[in-house]
Amino acid sequence: MSRRQELAAKRAMLVARSELQRREFARSAGDVAYSLRRVDAAVGVARRAASHPLLLAGAVIVAVVIVRPRRWLQGLSWGLSAAVAARRAATYLHTGA
Repeated sequence: MSRRQELAAKRAMLVARSELQRREFARSAGDVAYSLRRVDAAVGVARRAASHPLLLAGAVIVAVVIVRPRRWLQGLSWGLSAAVAARRAATYLHTGA
């Protein structure tokens, strides 16, 4: 095989590899774009909820009625316990004791 043929074969291989990489990158970019669209939608919902505090309060009241107050209070109790434990752990870690 001549030097020219070797270079042509090598070029064809590189072109094929770059085409494969472009397709893989496009697929990955599509996956990332899909994930970012979901995040963007969630951020939009959060912004709308923050701009309408009465609507947010109504949603919390509906959630309390649907979930039942007992479960809601159990969840709040657990959350408070977790927050206290986290605060104590943070204090302990900051003092280096």
